[in-house]
Amino acid sequence: MTTVTKEFSFDCAHLLSGYDGLCKNVHGHTYKLFVTVSATEDLQESGSSEGMVVDFAILKKLVTEEITSKFDHALVLNVNAESELEQELLALGDKYGLRLAKMERRSTCEHMAQDFFEVLTDRCLKYGLRVETVRLYETPTSYAEVQYGISDR
Repeated sequence: MTTVTKEFSFDCAHLLSGYDGLCKNVHGHTYKLFVTVSATEDLQESGSSEGMVVDFAILKKLVTEEITSKFDHALVLNVNAESELEQELLALGDKYGLRLAKMERRSTCEHMAQDFFEVLTDRCLKYGLRVETVRLYETPTSYAEVQYGISDR
């Protein structure tokens, strides 16, 4: 199996309500996202994409539309949080037109990587691609990784 990987970078802020540590405060990260895909069929056999799993421009377009355009310079909040602070931030963000990235659960690196994997899997299938791995670095030395066929949900 041949795979290709593309790297992306985006900046966003979040907080972990109820966390017993510094991450309970609003803070930001420069995330590095690595998306690895394979072709569900053989490599392209003809045309300008001959010998490719996918044109990197297509992979960039998919990730940009689904992830970086929504998360870059956004405040990531859990819409289901019971935290008064998160609920206030959601309301203020909507009121003042702030850039919010809303998640259905806590914005841990692990949850973000799982959500990115799921949304990219849906989009990539339409292009004959399978998402093999999503690796999301929250800091230069810490990352969460989701792999095809391995799920803890």
